[in-house]
Amino acid sequence: MNDIEQLKAAFDEWNAALDSGDLERLVATCDPEVIVCNENRPTLIGTQAFRDKYAPRIEAFTFKSDGEINEIKLFGDFAVMVTHFDVKMTNKETGEQRGGGGRLVIGYRRNENGDWKMALDVDNND
Repeated sequence: MNDIEQLKAAFDEWNAALDSGDLERLVATCDPEVIVCNENRPTLIGTQAFRDKYAPRIEAFTFKSDGEINEIKLFGDFAVMVTHFDVKMTNKETGEQRGGGGRLVIGYRRNENGDWKMALDVDNND
């Protein structure tokens, strides 16, 4: 598999992990020093902060996510992916549904094993 195919697979794995509700699988898609810059939220750094952010969400909701990759640019062992995301969330207790979508810029860093891991997550909601 070439780098572009691997990056697409990494993006698909993120969505599959979120939709499965498997927090540790989701964390495994991330670089240990992942930076998360989500709109109207404090910047988070590291997989523990990432885990702390997603644990209550995964406990409370089921997810159905979709994304379209618009662009991928390689810079050696770093890649930038521009996507459009759409996510639907259903409250596990009440059945209430909500969701969101928008542009998402993801930075991936190739680790020592040659795997692409999410190092930067920057969203811009519609």
